[in-house]
Amino acid sequence: MTEGPILSAVIVYSIPIVIGGIIQMLFNSADLAVVGNFSQSKTAAAAAVGATGPIFNLIVNLFMGMSVGVNIILAHSIGAGDGEKTERIVHTAVLSSVILGALVSIIGVSVSRFAMSATNCPEAAYEMAVQYLIIYFLGAPGILLYNFGAAILRTKGDTKRPLYFLIIAGVLNIILNLIFVIVFKMEAAGVALATTLTQYLAAFLTLRCLMSQTDETRVDLKRLRICRKEMTEIIIHGLPNGLANVMYSIANIQIMSALNAYDISAINGSAASANLETIMASAVGASNSAAVAFVGQNIGAKKSDRILRSMFSCMFLSVSFSVICGNLMYIFGAPLIRLFNSSDELVIKYGLIRAGIMLRTYFLYGFSGTLNATLQAFGHSTAVLINSVLSICGLRTLWMQFWYPQHKTIETLFWCYPVSMALVTVVDIFMLIIVYRNYIKQIKKEKNEQAD
Repeated sequence: MTEGPILSAVIVYSIPIVIGGIIQMLFNSADLAVVGNFSQSKTAAAAAVGATGPIFNLIVNLFMGMSVGVNIILAHSIGAGDGEKTERIVHTAVLSSVILGALVSIIGVSVSRFAMSATNCPEAAYEMAVQYLIIYFLGAPGILLYNFGAAILRTKGDTKRPLYFLIIAGVLNIILNLIFVIVFKMEAAGVALATTLTQYLAAFLTLRCLMSQTDETRVDLKRLRICRKEMTEIIIHGLPNGLANVMYSIANIQIMSALNAYDISAINGSAASANLETIMASAVGASNSAAVAFVGQNIGAKKSDRILRSMFSCMFLSVSFSVICGNLMYIFGAPLIRLFNSSDELVIKYGLIRAGIMLRTYFLYGFSGTLNATLQAFGHSTAVLINSVLSICGLRTLWMQFWYPQHKTIETLFWCYPVSMALVTVVDIFMLIIVYRNYIKQIKKEKNEQAD
């Protein structure tokens, strides 16, 4: 990451993450497709699955953001060649992921019923949504352990094995979905159970892989501990990112509550279209991971000339993929949405409304995501959080409180997403200009002091 061509290295690094991201997000997509086509109460079961996403993301994303903190400080230590610190980071990250996962499960199970009531979940889907959410939350330790472990492997450049583990888990997830729904008639609870079991399988395979490493990233279960200094650094860099994710989720819950006021077909159509957006989200996520790893290691190695080149390479891949893939999926939107619910034309109609707005503007997430990741690699996660609070949560809240009530259409509801992302991108650009200029000044100062 600190030597040789950058763009080709970023591509090689990113492709397995893109595929892995798609597979991981297909856990929920597979749930929606199976209950939407094979369960006894197709419409209600699909609505139950679709209505739970913002609630689950609100709680889980707070702690998932901590894995970005692992990425950042691990990239710095690897780039600087500090093997002892790398070892402490790895053991701290693995143990903290299990502890945080257990905390997520306790919180999530406790608030599931209240959360579905607070978001105006339709009565026909309410009980199934609660069951789905409780079972899904019980899988949180597996989800966090996999993601923290995958962050360690990816930061050191191994993006293939996390992909292999997800492929195994993804195939088994689909098989169990079909068995639980078709054979055992479990509907939404069945697909949640399948996902939870396979998430634990992915976590187990990742942990076993870390235990077999031959360098400083090797995990020894007897040496698992929380190192205060490294945990503090993970929190400093990761917690703002987690809180930023929470801001997104809070804003999205407001939108979901307004969407729930429409009929079940609108909920299902939006959920189906949102699952198509996961394809772009995987590419954006891969470029974000690449930006943190490449920029972070070059910061650690103090190679300022490669920092912007790394960022622009990641941004080029993210934006170009989003533009091409987003427009292609919109063109073939109707048949793609039918994969999730083939029996309701209203679902197709609402899904295409969301797709027309979201899929064709997703490139904004590519710009903002890479800029955010670069700022985080520089250690400015708090600035990213502040931007998210003002530009995402703030703007979307104002939109839902003032603009949407005056223009109450489902199109107005969905336009809230790209407008707020455009604002985030503009603010990110100005922040990065300031941060990079200060970094260059600091590097020049250090060189002058060394020369003296």
